[in-house]
Formats: sequence, C-alpha cells, structure tokens
Amino acid sequence: MLCRGNGHKWAGEEMFELLTSFKKKPWIWLAFAIVLILAGAMKLSNQTSFETQTMKEDAKDIESQASGRTDITRIEIMFDESGPYWNGRKPITITDSKMIDDILAMIKQSKPLTDESKFSDMSGMARKNNKLIIIETDGSKRELNFAYDTLYEIGYVDEDGRKLEPDYSFFRYLADLNEYANPDTDVEEQVLQLFQKYNWTVDYRISTLKEKLPGNLKHKAGEYPVKIYWAYNNELSREIGLDFADYLGKDIVAEIYRLREPLPDFLEPRRDARGIVLKHNGEIIGAYIDAGRHYSFACSLNRKSLKEITGKEWDEWIADYIDYEDELEIKLSQMEPEDIIREYFNALDRNDVKTVRACLTRKNLSLHLSTNLDNQYLFNKEDNIDYNIKSAKLLELREITALSDEPGVLEYQVEVHFDFKKAITSEDGVWPRFVMLKKETEKSGWRIDGIGTGP
Repeated sequence: MLCRGNGHKWAGEEMFELLTSFKKKPWIWLAFAIVLILAGAMKLSNQTSFETQTMKEDAKDIESQASGRTDITRIEIMFDESGPYWNGRKPITITDSKMIDDILAMIKQSKPLTDESKFSDMSGMARKNNKLIIIETDGSKRELNFAYDTLYEIGYVDEDGRKLEPDYSFFRYLADLNEYANPDTDVEEQVLQLFQKYNWTVDYRISTLKEKLPGNLKHKAGEYPVKIYWAYNNELSREIGLDFADYLGKDIVAEIYRLREPLPDFLEPRRDARGIVLKHNGEIIGAYIDAGRHYSFACSLNRKSLKEITGKEWDEWIADYIDYEDELEIKLSQMEPEDIIREYFNALDRNDVKTVRACLTRKNLSLHLSTNLDNQYLFNKEDNIDYNIKSAKLLELREITALSDEPGVLEYQVEVHFDFKKAITSEDGVWPRFVMLKKETEKSGWRIDGIGTGP
C-alpha cells in the first residue's frame, strides 16, 4: 500500500528523478559509488577491529586457562611408593610460575586416550600409581593420577576417569624433578635464543659451575681424561661456530640446562639432553649437548654426531689428541698384549693410578668422566674416582680365541686374588675377569678396552 503525506513525493517519483539526474550528470554516479565504498570500508574496518580484539581476548583467556596463572599457587607430585622415586610420602612441591605453566600446558596439549589396550600390558619398567595435585589460591585441589612406561615411552594422565595421553616429554619432565632439586627458570635471553635457533626448549638451568680449561688438548698417558672431554665437546661446539680453543688455560663459567626435547634417535637408548653453555666474561664462547650420567658425549646443537662433524670414527679422531712424545706413552706402546695386562694388575696392586689409567684405551678411560655422574656437574672430578682395591694379585692369564669375533680385538681370561676396601659386588678372594685389548691407534699399541666378569 502506498501513501502520501507532508508534501513528500512518491518513492517511485524520487527514484525516477534521481536516475534521470545521473543520466544527465555521469559524475554523480562516480561520487555516489565512492561514498558507498567508503561507508562499506569503514563498517568492515570497525567489524574487523572488533573481531581482532575479540580474538585477542579469547586467546588470552585460553592462554590463561592453559597456564593456570590466575588461580593456581602450586603443584605437588607424589610418586608411587613401590617405584624408584618414592620419598616417604613427601611430595615434590612446585611454586615457580613458569614451571607450573609448563606442566599445565603439556597436559592441555595432551590427546584424549582412545586406545587403552596399549597400556594393559606395560613393561616391568612402568611407573604406576603416581599423583599430580593442582592447588588453587582458595585451597581447592584437583588430583590427577598418572602412569608411564620408561621402556616403551608411553603414559597417560587420569582425572576422574577421563584419560589423556601427553607427549612422553611430560613424564620425563616430572621424573627429572627427583634429580634436579633447585631448578632456576630465570634464563638469559641470549641463551634462550641460542637453543631456540636449533629447536631446543630450555626448561630451566640445572647449575652454574666455575671451570678452568686445560692449557692444551694433547692427552698424556695416565692423565685423567679432562682434556679428552674438552677436545670432544669443542668439536661439537665448533659445528655451530663457537670455538673455545682460544680460551684454553682460562677460567670460564659453565651453565647446564635441562632441555625438553629428547636426544636424537642415533643416541638411543640415551634420551635426556643437557644443554651446556660456556661463558667467558659473560660472552658465550661454546655450546653443545651432552647426555649426562654414564656416557655424556652426545651431539652438537644442530644434532650432529662427532663422525658427521669430523668425518672420523673415535679411533681415528683421538689420534690427533694423543701426546706421542710422552715417556709413559712410548713405554706402553712397545709392550705385547700380555705385558699390558700384567702391567695393569701390578699397578692396581700397588695403587699406581697413573699407570692403571695409562693401560686403558682413551675411550675406555673416558668412561671415568661420567660413570655414576651426579648430573649437577659436567663430569666426575679426578679426586672422586676410587678403584676400591687394597690389592690385586694376578694368578693366571690365558688368551681366549673362540669368543672374540671383533677384528683387531684380543680377549683374555685372568684369575685375580682381590682384597677390596669395601665389599660391594664381590667379597675378597679369587675371581675371574675377562679382559679385551685393542690398538686404539697403531702408534699407541695395545691397550685394555674393557674388563668384565663374563666373556
């Protein structure tokens, strides 16, 4: 229905006159179009601005929920009383905000557990019946149970029957809190950026140590293998452009960091990575990855092995770092395999530590650096090595020819009467030992590459 009022024209007449004027004056069309475009753009801009702000606010809400920064004061972790980390019901308490954020973020990133069958037959290495308790400012608590298998590297988190499957790095993170009692999350930006460049996540600093680099990297027979440690890791550091050879003989600072990501697959079964940063007067002069306890040598920050970096296997590489002019080195290089074994046990019997070390291959000797290492440190100090031997009398020596199939390796069975300072794995008396020898380098001659209780 059409109606007229107050002297207005019919809507159709207005439109007709407008269109007629456009035909007579084309520039009006252009002006009209510009006005429409500007109006639409302003509306779109306002809408986009509103949506962007809303998205930012939503992201902040999600981040806040994930991190728990607003209302979570601490997290407590209690490990199974039948497991290796049982601490008499005393929980591990976490109050550091970054660590709380990291733990909650790893849980939030978990996937819903859709296949429980893979957890029905966990290995004997499984750690079950552990608890993680989230405590808020008002005193309320959320309790999560978790279990994980260190052999198959799987695990789950259970909250009131709802199960989630985090990345296995979550369980390694929690387990490491048993060892690293004083983590420090106040990490310098230059350190964070260095590791981020090579896709490593720094969780916290484990320790800060003062060290003195050796004056040179030529290892003499019988020396504790500290020079070998620095020579090896300088190769790894040089791979990323940091060569600390110019600082030999100087005092430095070494910082040890806990890294979230596992070691590269070629280092399995070793998994836990420590990031080592060396500084002189606050400047980073070296950095590499090590594996800590038992055998620390690992890889460069860009995840390359010694062989990938140098093109050499250990035996070929170590040849460049042996002092062949050393008097003891020359003496041992001229001995036959049986003579090396006798020299070793005679030195053990008279507590001649220098000769004991000199009779070993450098690779075997380097195990002293990390065997049963406290991971707060770079390596075992020389003064902490104890062979636990009062006396060792070599009674019998014979070569075994049928068991060893490794080229260039000789194996001998010996009978030795031991008198120990302290009975640990054996009582005093006559015990068999199996000794393997090889020429690590041709110029060094025969050295002991391993001693075991069985063939």
